[in-house]
Amino acid sequence: MNKKLIAAAIGAAVVAAPSAFAESVVYGKMHTSVNMNDSSVANSDNYTVTSNASRLGFKGSEDLGNGLKAIYQIEFGISSDGGPAQTNPNTGPRTPIDNQRNTFIGLAGDWGTVVVGRHDTPAKIAFYASGNERLGDSILDLNSGVAGVFTEVRASNAIAYVSPSFAGFTAAAAIVPGEETGANSSNNLADHASFGVMYSGFGLKASVGYEILDDQALGGSGKDQEMIQAGASYTFNNFSVGAQYETDDNRGAVTNADYEAWGLTAKATFGNNAVSAIYTTSESKNPAGVTTSDTDGWGLAAEHNFSKRTKVYVAYATEDEDVGNSDQDSFSIGMIHDF
Repeated sequence: MNKKLIAAAIGAAVVAAPSAFAESVVYGKMHTSVNMNDSSVANSDNYTVTSNASRLGFKGSEDLGNGLKAIYQIEFGISSDGGPAQTNPNTGPRTPIDNQRNTFIGLAGDWGTVVVGRHDTPAKIAFYASGNERLGDSILDLNSGVAGVFTEVRASNAIAYVSPSFAGFTAAAAIVPGEETGANSSNNLADHASFGVMYSGFGLKASVGYEILDDQALGGSGKDQEMIQAGASYTFNNFSVGAQYETDDNRGAVTNADYEAWGLTAKATFGNNAVSAIYTTSESKNPAGVTTSDTDGWGLAAEHNFSKRTKVYVAYATEDEDVGNSDQDSFSIGMIHDF
C-alpha cells in the first residue's frame, strides 16, 4: 500500500477516535542522583545512584456536558537508576515498576472534584500547598530527606473531595475505610479521616492539615493517631521564606506517645539559578514523657534550570540525633526532567 495512503488512514483513525482519547496525557518525571552518604551508625561511607520518586503516569478526562467531567489518573513509580531492587518503607523490596502512586477515577465540576482510589491525603495536599518544599524528593526533602521530619500519607481506598477556590481558599476532605476482617478489625467507611485548608494569594501560601488514623489499622492497640500540621511561606521579588510545624498525639497508635517537629525554609532565585536552605528539628517522647529521639538537621542546595522541565543540582544535608548520639551526612548531584 502507498505510504501516503497509510499515513492518511492513520490520520483518519486518530480523528475518529473518541474525544476522551484526545484528552489523555502521558506524563512523568525522571529524577536521578549520585549520592555520597556518611552515617556514624554504619561508620562507613557509601555511594549510590538513586532514583528519587521517578514516575510515569497517564491522566485524562471526558466532557460529560453541563460542566461535568469524568477524570482519571494512573501513575506508577519507576526506578530511573535501573539498578537492583531497593527497599521502599511502605511496600518492601522495590521492583523497576510499582503501582504505589496516585491512581484514581472521579468526577469534576464547578462544585469541586471527587475521586476514589489511591491518593495523597488532604493533610498531605495541604503540606505541599504551604510552599515549603524547596527541592522535593532530594536529600533536602522535608519528609523523606536526610533532615526530613514531617509526615505525609498517600492512602489506598481513599474517598476524597477537593473544593474549588474561593478568594484564594481551597478545602479538601477524605475518608478511608480500614478494609480489615476479624475481631476488633477496622472495617468502617471512615476508619481514617483527613482534612486540609489552603490559601494562596498576594505572595502568601498557607495551610493547615488534620489527620486521624485508626489504631487497629496501624497495628497498634492504643488510641488513634492524630496529627496537625500548619505551614506558610511568603514570596517577595526573587526570595521566599517559610515555616512548617507538626504535632502528633499517640504516634504509631501508642497511647500518649507524642511527636513534635519544626522547619524553616528559604529560597533565592537568580535568573535560571536558585539557592535553597532548610533547617529542621524534631522530638519524640514515649508514654512516660521521656525523650526517645531529638534531632536537628539542615541542608543547602544550588540548582540550574536549563529550561522549565530540566534542571541539575548539587545538595548537602545533615542530621544529628542527640539521644542516640548519631549523625548522618549526604552530598548529592542530581538531574530532574519533567515530561
